[in-house]
Amino acid sequence: MSETQEPEESWLDRLRQGAGWLAGRVQMRSQRASSLRQDAREFGEDLLALAESLVFTPKHLNIQPIRNQFYGHGAFMGAAPALFADRQWRQILAFLMPDVYQDVSQRVSEGAHGAELMPMFENNPVMCAYGLWSGMRLRSELSDSLTHQPGEHDLTGIEWDVFISRSQIKRWLKGNPQERQAVIPEMVDTMIIAHASGLDTVHEQLGLDQYGDVRRTPKAALGGVEANAWMDLFARALALIEADSLQQAMSEMSQEPRIKTGDACVLHTFAKPWSYAEACSRFINLTGQDCLSIVLEIKSLASTPELLADVMGELNRRGVRLAAAASFRLEEIQGLSQCEQMIDGQRYAGPRELLFFHYAGNLQQACDKGLVPQGQSVLFNGGSLLEQDPGNPQQPYQVIKGVLNELRAYQQRFDLHIGLYVQENDCDAAAAGLLSELVDSYPDIFDLGFAWGGLLNQATTEFAPARHGDLRGHGSQRLLERIGQAILWEVRELTDLTDNVAENVTESVMDTVDRPSSKASQTESNKQHQNFD
Repeated sequence: MSETQEPEESWLDRLRQGAGWLAGRVQMRSQRASSLRQDAREFGEDLLALAESLVFTPKHLNIQPIRNQFYGHGAFMGAAPALFADRQWRQILAFLMPDVYQDVSQRVSEGAHGAELMPMFENNPVMCAYGLWSGMRLRSELSDSLTHQPGEHDLTGIEWDVFISRSQIKRWLKGNPQERQAVIPEMVDTMIIAHASGLDTVHEQLGLDQYGDVRRTPKAALGGVEANAWMDLFARALALIEADSLQQAMSEMSQEPRIKTGDACVLHTFAKPWSYAEACSRFINLTGQDCLSIVLEIKSLASTPELLADVMGELNRRGVRLAAAASFRLEEIQGLSQCEQMIDGQRYAGPRELLFFHYAGNLQQACDKGLVPQGQSVLFNGGSLLEQDPGNPQQPYQVIKGVLNELRAYQQRFDLHIGLYVQENDCDAAAAGLLSELVDSYPDIFDLGFAWGGLLNQATTEFAPARHGDLRGHGSQRLLERIGQAILWEVRELTDLTDNVAENVTESVMDTVDRPSSKASQTESNKQHQNFD
């Protein structure tokens, strides 16, 4: 070796250098994690102080208890005022979803009433946890006073409105079977549980992918969270409310780092979400059901039954059953009920294919054209069955004469399974109570019950048409009525609402009711349905 040549570095020296570098990285990560935990603690303490100081007392009006709540529409968004008035749940919301809490508390400080808060909670996981938790307690309290058991389809599942990445859908469409199966877990991980705005819906209908826009939309502005985060927050909310000490449980949970940057759908969610198994276990323990079930509506227009079947398979692998697949377009869900589900070695039937309509008249028109298959499950806005009754101050609404008789005739002719929903923020207690009585009195017509998104025995909004306009629960669908997209039932033969309904329907009505025609005709009809729900 020459005098000027550097000695060759030994393997031991290289090992020491590598160990020093690794130790530095570990220390840096430890410091960063400690900083994130401190940020979470300080952020949580500030918000909990705000939650303690806020007083919100909405007026609750009693309605006839709903005994067949197919699911909580909007993930129980109608119960939002009750959640925000509950001190413990207000703390849980502030701790788990600080951005939502800040937005909602700001609206409350500006004087917002209960109905104005409801859309801010649509598809919210903490809201859903509260709706289920309070609903199960109400079911227990009301059980002694009920004259009969809840309907067969009571609490069928949790509603999820879902947006999926169009780029992932394209990859799935182009892939072979193995490539498709590789895309699906990523698709489920990143799909957004959100209703989105009416403008997003219009753009999606026009073929413009709204997935990215929904990701960026604040959660309380009809945005949402990724599926993994949704399940995590849902499970954590149930864990917190059931903890022996809420404060201690939140203190322990505050040690976990949160996501501080990125799209609104992931902002402030936990960096390491709890597993689906944890969420499913807490749902099962709360409800007594054998698995967590969801009612899924894919908002992304590019969805197909084949894609939904693969998404369902991935959800099944994670312990979640698809109770129903819902759409305003039959071709998006048709055939899915034939796909058997397997969860933890247990076989389940395929999901119910649930066809949405805006109004009862839309269902009538589709049946008249032969575009509704025999045995179809359908849901429409129950407000379209009601009209104002100015002569009765105690009950300002009445069922539109003749509609119920003819609806039963259609139900029998097509063997339909019918349920109702409403827009809770536009549905007052009088309308909600009347629809609850209607569904309870005619279970043969409305076997799918009332997908009421509030507490089983309460509503928030008072009857005040002079101040709020029509409050039957139409909501934004009134706009669709003005442009001819939402259609009121056409009564062909006015009759009294008697029990012998089928006998009161004239042959002329039945002559207009044809059997379903070709699949092409079904597709044509479904293209007329625009989902602004």
